Amino acid sequence: MPIELTVEQRDLQAALTDAWSEHAPAQDVWPSIRELGLTEIPFPEDLGGAGYGVKDASVVMTAHGRCLGSSPYLSSVIMAGLTLLHAADDEGRRAHLPAIASGERRAALVCGPAVVSSSIGAEVTDEGTLVLNGRQDVVLDAASADVLVVVAHTASGVELAVVDGSSAGVGRHQRESLDLTREFATVEFTGVEATRVTGPYLEERLRRVRSLLMIALAAEQVGIARQCLEMTVDYAKTRQQFGRTIGSFQALKHRLVDMLVATELAEATVLDAADVDRFVDADLAERAASARVLASRAAMYAAEEAIQIHGGIGFTWEHPLHHHFRRAKTDQLLFQDDDVHVDTVARAMLGRVRAASV
Repeated sequence: MPIELTVEQRDLQAALTDAWSEHAPAQDVWPSIRELGLTEIPFPEDLGGAGYGVKDASVVMTAHGRCLGSSPYLSSVIMAGLTLLHAADDEGRRAHLPAIASGERRAALVCGPAVVSSSIGAEVTDEGTLVLNGRQDVVLDAASADVLVVVAHTASGVELAVVDGSSAGVGRHQRESLDLTREFATVEFTGVEATRVTGPYLEERLRRVRSLLMIALAAEQVGIARQCLEMTVDYAKTRQQFGRTIGSFQALKHRLVDMLVATELAEATVLDAADVDRFVDADLAERAASARVLASRAAMYAAEEAIQIHGGIGFTWEHPLHHHFRRAKTDQLLFQDDDVHVDTVARAMLGRVRAASV
């Protein structure tokens, strides 16, 4: 069934959970990711990858959400890498993906929250390159990226470009972030010449890429929810009040079950959506939006409940729960907020109702 993992995926899940179980939030897991070959997972073998897919990468993202490790896996492998894989031309894929797949070069995707648009303008030169101008706020891991993959706009439509992060005219300014385990930056381009890698049907392909990114992010949110649930269950089994463990109180039992149900529902929806090859673009957009909404709500609910049930210690700087809450809230705001994705699901649902009534 689509909502199940294969034996290999379960083995990968167990191995990552074990390998990162002792990692503190914000600890650098990038060396471990490269050593295990996880950067290669979603890319085809002829481009330096392992030939697996989005569902396998989602297993990594769930583990990443559990440990809250610091790495550019989301920004480089998922966001920039999948954008090049699905939206760039053949020459652009061959030129840039092998180094991203190996982890040799870190990439960041410069785009707006909807992915298919941005605040960056471009002009096409006589040589076929692009000259970029403009500023884009809130770009994940842009300050440390070796290469920037840029969604830009010309007078004739959307373009895709690649530029070295150290190029003259590129300004990167790190921003203060709620999430202390990730970096965000403002990126500015001032007359920067970039390589044009625009593939055919770019806007259509970027919309599909957006769905893939949302599914991967939802997988991370499931990891956040799962970790908050397990930490809270462990605490409820040991913390005592009135001569009893707090987990024996019915009110807390019900709250823990509510956390479990939200997490399990979100995980099932994400795993279903992650079998992306089963869906045409419109169906995938609906599945991705559903996964995004349920996982976002589960992560926020689990983080909030975990802090409340832990009591005073849950509010302290020394306890890791505030990191989970920060990551859950930050993830909730990436790729637009929940209202946008609820509208996507609603339109698809109402469209089916109208079609059935005709």
